Amino acid sequence: MLRTPLCDLLGIDVPIICAPFGPWHQVDLAAAVCRAGALGSVGSVVRPTAELRQQWETLRALTNRPFAINHTARPFDPEVFDEILHFGPAVVSFHLGDPDGLVQRAHAVGALWMQQVMTAEQARRAVDLGADVIIAQGAEAGGHGGGVSTMVLVPQVVDIAGAIPVVAAGGIADGRGLARSPANPRD
Repeated sequence: MLRTPLCDLLGIDVPIICAPFGPWHQVDLAAAVCRAGALGSVGSVVRPTAELRQQWETLRALTNRPFAINHTARPFDPEVFDEILHFGPAVVSFHLGDPDGLVQRAHAVGALWMQQVMTAEQARRAVDLGADVIIAQGAEAGGHGGGVSTMVLVPQVVDIAGAIPVVAAGGIADGRGLARSPANPRD
């Protein structure tokens, strides 16, 4: 089994993260991913806070494993973000924007911060803001990929990240791709 420092940091058995997607209900998938030893994720886009809170509580009831709640800058909803922090997931993930002071707020409630980046400049900003994990999402990724190939972007981000774990996103479809991913050569 492939185990990396990312596993130790996130409290998971395998270095796999199921991306959030939506705005659809995805609790069952996230719970199954968590039970399999990876990090499941749920999104928080364009849904009422009460509905989101119910989904998070359902997920917590389905698994005692860590999971991530994702938030985005498009659109950024401060009420939902406050509710995420109040709920207290193990990990808050963020994409499509600069998190600025949000990282410190997540850390203040004991949550790790996972930042998606699509450029080397965004990776530098994530490091400066104190991200705990950086997701280098290349052009092959579903949803919102950048303009640079994953296998080109990831080594650039690794060089910038230093000791911060880097997760490759995009173009990895099986165990061989995972094992050969240049996400963190220090692992």
